[in-house]
Amino acid sequence: MTRHTPYRDFAHTPANLRLVCVSLAAVMGLSLVPSAAAAQSAQPAQTPMVETPLRYLVKRGDTLIDLARDYLRTSGDYRQLQRDNNVANPRRIPVGRTLDIDPALLRTRSDPARLESFRGDVRIVRANQSAALEQGTPLLEGDVIATGAGAFARLSFSDGSHTVIPSNSRLRLDRLRRFVINDAADHRLVIDQGRAESRVTTRPSPGTFRVTTPTAISAVRGTEFRVAYDATSGTSSTGVLGGSVAVASTGNDSGYLFEPGLGAITRQGQDGVTAVSLLSAPVMSDASALQTGKTLRFDATAPAGTAITRGWIGTEAGMLDPVSEIEAPAGQPLNLTELAEGQWFLRLSAVSPEGVEGRARTFSFIRALNTVEGLEQSVDVLGQVRTYRFAWRAEGEGEAAFRFQLSRSDDEGNPQGQPLFDSPNLTDSRFTLTDLPAGTYSWRVEGTRYRFGHRLTVWSQPEILTISR
Repeated sequence: MTRHTPYRDFAHTPANLRLVCVSLAAVMGLSLVPSAAAAQSAQPAQTPMVETPLRYLVKRGDTLIDLARDYLRTSGDYRQLQRDNNVANPRRIPVGRTLDIDPALLRTRSDPARLESFRGDVRIVRANQSAALEQGTPLLEGDVIATGAGAFARLSFSDGSHTVIPSNSRLRLDRLRRFVINDAADHRLVIDQGRAESRVTTRPSPGTFRVTTPTAISAVRGTEFRVAYDATSGTSSTGVLGGSVAVASTGNDSGYLFEPGLGAITRQGQDGVTAVSLLSAPVMSDASALQTGKTLRFDATAPAGTAITRGWIGTEAGMLDPVSEIEAPAGQPLNLTELAEGQWFLRLSAVSPEGVEGRARTFSFIRALNTVEGLEQSVDVLGQVRTYRFAWRAEGEGEAAFRFQLSRSDDEGNPQGQPLFDSPNLTDSRFTLTDLPAGTYSWRVEGTRYRFGHRLTVWSQPEILTISR
């Protein structure tokens, strides 16, 4: 008889624990209803974790021998089925009777995945050799997908499930199968380093979806969750975004039900499973919704306890195909140097010091370059006339209009009083003045464009001009 370790004793369970996460569907038929108070106090209800047998309803003409021939690994497995269900005669079974079939006996068939999309440095290794890489490439058992810095890959599975692999990650497709008896998908992924974010379509029993790391296993039958593994620290984390997830250690057939908003951590060489609440999503400032500078800058307010603010940028809010990932220490802006003009989405999440990524919130923003820089000034003397020439450089799409301002200033370049010259609606990126009196001046240029239904304006940094006689 197996002893069920109470949750409060997790800190004293044996070393080399592996985390097992199973969706509510994985334990269907069991009462798994922890209270909201239990979830908030990180005391999920205890629940069995044993894989439930497939329940088969006997039809007219069925025999155990026929069932074994059609659906089990070998025809001789009918004997195990006979013993498990106490069937006296394997050739005669009452119509309407229910048989329990151990999933380990069931026959499977190959069920390839697909490289739905990718961006940046993505590699597929098959049988220790690099495989051809293109959108729609079929993916087979044993294939390894590796992403470099700034890269993304999205895998799609036959039932509509998806896994997004962000940068600096390495994932192996350990099992891509379907059960013949009910056509349920059974997929298993292994993360050697990095992260994966999965959205799994609900699957009938005994089909599952598992993501494992060297210290953890996360298995679901229909939910949204993240798994991360840091090979340097030997730490794994699982964050539950949707669906109820049960958590247990390897070798223990009981676990604990976690609701969305909770996560679990395991560490190599340490005992116990740590339950945590996911951090709430950061909030982006309104000023970040319009990005006109050469470097995009997003100012976000992250919740207390945040170590890193993480952002995914994509063309759609669902982030199935992100194009960029940016990070910054909590309290600092997130910066990006290259992004095409257009309307984009930014998904922000907070990452704890343990590496657990929290809840996310998605914002829309517009990228429309509009800069005025490279201010230059020169003087020409012809006879008694001095001509002062001012020039600047502007970048951005669409026609631009400029406004030139020149004011008297102090030695630090701070304007004094109203501008002496204020010339709007210039179409050329240069301006000329003659016979300025001696003194110190400050000048600047405003650039204006109309893009994506917005009036974009930006002022250059001021320049100082000193004229002496």
